[in-house]
Amino acid sequence: MFATTFGSCPSCGDGHLLWPERKFHVDWDESQSIEHGPDAIRCALEVLAAAADGSPGCNEPSLRILVASTYEAMSEMRMGAWAQRQYRKRRQSGQDPMLAQETVLYVFLSMTLMWSSMYATASGQGVDKVLEFVTDQANAAATSIPQERRQAAESLLVAAVQQAPEHGEDLEGLFSALSLSCRMLEKLSKHLRGNKTDNQVGILLAAANYALYAGTLVSRMDSV
Repeated sequence: MFATTFGSCPSCGDGHLLWPERKFHVDWDESQSIEHGPDAIRCALEVLAAAADGSPGCNEPSLRILVASTYEAMSEMRMGAWAQRQYRKRRQSGQDPMLAQETVLYVFLSMTLMWSSMYATASGQGVDKVLEFVTDQANAAATSIPQERRQAAESLLVAAVQQAPEHGEDLEGLFSALSLSCRMLEKLSKHLRGNKTDNQVGILLAAANYALYAGTLVSRMDSV
């Protein structure tokens, strides 16, 4: 999962380098925080790597394919309306594994939380202050993403932070709360204007920008 260079990118044909250094990443092979799909985690890391090396145009097609293929696979399950509702309830309550795009969102936001926490410790600032800086800067820069999708991404992050005390101390509590918050992606996307896929892709891109800004901070920690 942590190859130094990802394989050939389907959008540009290049191999994007893992960013920031591996030592700053959650070890997803060892993490017990969620039942995760390695392919979804790899997709999230590729999106961050492409943005960091100056190839952000690779990201939207990758995320759009991910979301579309998830729903195509779900349609092949041939569930009736009642079964679909029960499946969504189980998934949102944490009883079933995340959809691929929910896992990608989880990776983006968990990295944002972890990297912001690392930087806060190194710089002597409060985590809340660093998170506010990260989200404000990322939202201000992502003008190509509709504002309501940026706000939706931030709302999922804020919800996890607010619920974290119910799940335990430190980052483990945050990650646990985040795993439930990210399961609301589909439900939230249906309440925004536009179609469900566009909304989910926009929310994912906004969340990726949070991770990008937080990752930039930790990559500069040697100079703090």
